[in-house]
Amino acid sequence: MADKSARARANSTKQLLVFFWLLAIALLAVLVPYHDWALPALFGMIIICFAYLRDQILRQTSAEEICDFYAKIHELENLRILQSDRPYSRILKTVLELGQFDWAVMFLMDFDKDSFVAVEAAGIELSRFAAVNFDEIASEPNLDDVTLAFKLLEHAFKKHEFRGALAGTTLVCSNTFYGCMMVGRDDPDCELSEDDNFRLEILSDQISICLHNYRMHKELALRAEDLFERQSQIQRELEMSRIVQEGVMQREVPMLAGLEVANFSRPARFIGGDFARYVEDPGVNRMGILIGDVSGKGIPAAMVMAVVVCLFNEKIDFNLPPEKLLADINLALKHFLGAQSRFNSSAIWGVFDLDSMRFRYASAGHDFPLHLNFRTGELTELPSTGTLLGLFNESEYQGSEIAIDQGDKIIFYSDGLIDFFEYNLGHQDGFVWLKEFFLNRRTKSSKEIVNEIAALVENATEPTKDDITVAVFSIANIT
Repeated sequence: MADKSARARANSTKQLLVFFWLLAIALLAVLVPYHDWALPALFGMIIICFAYLRDQILRQTSAEEICDFYAKIHELENLRILQSDRPYSRILKTVLELGQFDWAVMFLMDFDKDSFVAVEAAGIELSRFAAVNFDEIASEPNLDDVTLAFKLLEHAFKKHEFRGALAGTTLVCSNTFYGCMMVGRDDPDCELSEDDNFRLEILSDQISICLHNYRMHKELALRAEDLFERQSQIQRELEMSRIVQEGVMQREVPMLAGLEVANFSRPARFIGGDFARYVEDPGVNRMGILIGDVSGKGIPAAMVMAVVVCLFNEKIDFNLPPEKLLADINLALKHFLGAQSRFNSSAIWGVFDLDSMRFRYASAGHDFPLHLNFRTGELTELPSTGTLLGLFNESEYQGSEIAIDQGDKIIFYSDGLIDFFEYNLGHQDGFVWLKEFFLNRRTKSSKEIVNEIAALVENATEPTKDDITVAVFSIANIT
């Protein structure tokens, strides 16, 4: 803004000066018939005015030429120039046009082959330089960029006889030597002026920047392509992991007369570490549930989860006390993971026995299930002591059992549900809120309760921080 104001004031001053000159010329023209000195003064004033106007025209023309020069210089910043069939041809044509040279040759380093080659020529045949071998010079040790460039140019032009003015320049940017360029004029009596050298220096700087930007662009493009391929590979591996996880997990909950079951699961990432397994005891009114949460998230947690579920499938025995089954799984998991492993898993294994109307369970550091007594309306936590699976070989687990009755409900969940209530829904204590939520829905079915929780998770504006798993069991009429 300040530059525009200064230019406006300068133009106003020039216009005012021209106006006074013209006014003085007109006044002198009037005085010529009356005074002898008026005629010489008139001619002098006209000459001065003409010289001033000529100087201003030349200045304006020079300014326009400079603006045009720099405008065309900046066109070389367009990386699309180097993406054409003959990328360097347009560059050298610009060099000839702006530098007013008759010919130009560009020599560049081939970084892949570590060699120096003539890549393009304008106003002269490129074939004259195609057979020149630069390997001997390019391999000389301890040569700075300028010395190397002029040794290479000298070597190239030793092979040919040239008449006229010659000039060479290096193409260097960000301490990277890209090559050099030679220009010349055919007139044998012509000499390059300081202005020619100045223009050549500006051109070489801009070409160096263009070459550097293009190289960086290619490197970024290659890195982006590599990252895309890696991402695609990771995505394929995630998909395979998800398929493995889905194969391990149940797609449907088995049906058992007198027991209504509904469940919901949502991993925090593409795959997760929560698991839930529902097992029916054939021929007996019993159903077992294994629910747990592997430490961590993503692929590592999913793989450990698959191991835990597979070990459970191998060792499941309804005749074993729940605490004994967890102890067996713990030993097998610890042996599988090794002494140095930092992976572990919480779990709870419980069995609904509808003949005796008892629920027997044992927990390995998992969140306490909640038992809602339909008859009394009392909500009770189901505590059980026991360390996480995979921590210690000598871990012991305590079994417990409770009586169940028609209309009773038990909710199982992972800690991700509590975190969701706190971080996503803003409740101060997610466990207290879950108890109130569950207690206020004593007359609703398992499916209705789970559907409400699923809707809260699905409609959340922020992504969940942890995997979420919930299962609700309702004791129905046994006919």
